[in-house]
Amino acid sequence: MRCVLLILWCLFLAACGGGDGVSPESVSGATYCGAVTGAQRIAGKVTSVHDGDTITVNGQSIRLDSIDAPELAQAYGAQSREHLSALVLGQQVTVTYAQKDQYDRVLGTVFKPDCSNVNLSQVASGAAWYYEAYKCEIDSHQRTAFAAAQASAKAAAQGLWAAPAVAPWIFRNGVDAKVPASCPNGDAPSN
Repeated sequence: MRCVLLILWCLFLAACGGGDGVSPESVSGATYCGAVTGAQRIAGKVTSVHDGDTITVNGQSIRLDSIDAPELAQAYGAQSREHLSALVLGQQVTVTYAQKDQYDRVLGTVFKPDCSNVNLSQVASGAAWYYEAYKCEIDSHQRTAFAAAQASAKAAAQGLWAAPAVAPWIFRNGVDAKVPASCPNGDAPSN
């Protein structure tokens, strides 16, 4: 499992190395650990894990960007939370973000001190979905990394992919999320 995550992380970092003519600065103005990120940062210890995509750092609720984990009442919800807890609970992290969500949670990318992307790790392990409906809020390299991580987890029947899975947005709302065919600003996040 660690080997798969390491390989996916290396692919993600390699994908972040240019190639499409768009510099990280032209996308969001900030990079962290080789990834295009939001300009604001929170560094601290993870004191609680609410579910598979929400943690608390320095008293601030953090919703992991670009992913959606099963709800706690949903199949695989408890396992997703346990996986995230094993990754970060009690550990130091850095959260990069550009905005908050409608519930006043920081919508961010969580990095461990070794620069591993926790959001991507959740998807790569089959503990969460890549939330493709919001793909235009991240750059093309990250979209590629998240899509590849999910495809790999699904092909290997890892985590929630071991059984027929219902996406959390369908579980919550009864309808599929609208996925944009393309992003209006190309690589530029819309936030």
